[in-house]
Amino acid sequence: MKRNIVVFISVIFLMSCQKDPTEMSLVFTGDVILDRGVDDEIRLHGDSLLVNALKKVGKKDYLIVNYEGTFTTLDSGQNPKFNFKTDAEKASLLYQGGVTHAAIANNHVYDYGKEGFEHTLAALHKNDLIPLGETCIPNVLEKDGYKCAILSASLTSNNASLCISNVAKLKESVLAFERENTGVPLVLYLHWGLELQPTPEPWQRELAKELINMGVDAIIGHHPHVVQSVEFIRDKPVFYSIGNYIADAYLPHTDRAFTVELIVKDTIEQVKVRPIRIERYFPNNISEKEQIAHIQKSLSFSTGICALRQPDGWWLKPTRQVNFKEATQLWVFAAKSRTAMIKKLKAGPHVLAFYTSKDTSNMMRLHGTLSELQISDINNDGDTDILLGISKKVNFDPVVKKRINVFTYQNHTLKPLWLGTKFIHDVETFDVQNVEGFNFLTTVEVDPDGKRHQRVYEWNDFGFALTTLNLSETDEK
Repeated sequence: MKRNIVVFISVIFLMSCQKDPTEMSLVFTGDVILDRGVDDEIRLHGDSLLVNALKKVGKKDYLIVNYEGTFTTLDSGQNPKFNFKTDAEKASLLYQGGVTHAAIANNHVYDYGKEGFEHTLAALHKNDLIPLGETCIPNVLEKDGYKCAILSASLTSNNASLCISNVAKLKESVLAFERENTGVPLVLYLHWGLELQPTPEPWQRELAKELINMGVDAIIGHHPHVVQSVEFIRDKPVFYSIGNYIADAYLPHTDRAFTVELIVKDTIEQVKVRPIRIERYFPNNISEKEQIAHIQKSLSFSTGICALRQPDGWWLKPTRQVNFKEATQLWVFAAKSRTAMIKKLKAGPHVLAFYTSKDTSNMMRLHGTLSELQISDINNDGDTDILLGISKKVNFDPVVKKRINVFTYQNHTLKPLWLGTKFIHDVETFDVQNVEGFNFLTTVEVDPDGKRHQRVYEWNDFGFALTTLNLSETDEK
């Protein structure tokens, strides 16, 4: 008995000494340009201005920036209009600010030719900064047994001398990595797109789909100097552009940006963004009210995405993965230039509001337990509708069960369209499916025997009716 107690205590001691695996945190910023006005500000206010700006992201395992320019003293620039450079000594300030990796795959790294490029690489290596895009092979980052690979590439002009400077070479590098590194998440950090445009080009969206299908786990873009739309493709995040981070850009909308944080274990577990405002060329944290406005505006070109307020930023998820059990008090849903906001009140219930680029709706108090939300024109009348899954009692059915409530936005007002009578069986989950431009409600329903049935309904002016387009039922325990 005594021996058993000793063994038991020893096991407990060993278990307490074992360190639980920790997550790995990677933060990505947009463009960092240290020339022109930025250089003037640093000379005026001191090196700490740059160092402190970089430290605003907080203490993370890895900080990755797109360094758009060169570290050189050469005088003859290659571009007729813009050539960016700064002293090689300033590379040490990036290191002091916490930068671990600097992407050089962009359209300015050869502003001073091959010699300027070599000066830039030398300055980065001298200060223990790892250049991304120097080779065609992704850099693998590690922590406590977790791994994540980063591949940097430029699909813009003035980059023919880079290892990856076109789509074909990018695909080749992705496929080569995926063949040899099964199970290692791969993030693409891409310089692409059109400057100052709020949305990506059609070819970018098609390419993003191809890359995700090849095995890429996330895409983070830069170069346009403004925030562009975000989407999830097969549940993988695609940021077409996250804007600037440090730059003397002064054109419209170049003062708004994101930093992106990826939480990695065996896969990318969580995607977070932090809205920032660029003031006098450097990033500044903003109030929660400004963050909400920033999120609403930045996601206005996105669809099927929810931003959940967190103490250190905003957690992004595909809308269909939201279940309202998340540890937050505020959810912002984006869909085609409109956003819906759900806020949990301290007293318990939630309230719903709807926003467009021009106005804000009234607020609707919601009673019951929320579990799902979809934004769609479910009755196909041209107005936006919000479908909510709410578990509650109703007068004619005093049993708490999940019901679908539909609200519509008409004439600047949010009002009930349908408050959830019964379907054939109890609804477990629902979605909206578009067939040839016409929206249908799809449900998974559970019968009294526990079998699941997938069904399709259409709106018929008074509610939902089962359609002849009904999917083949799938019965499963």
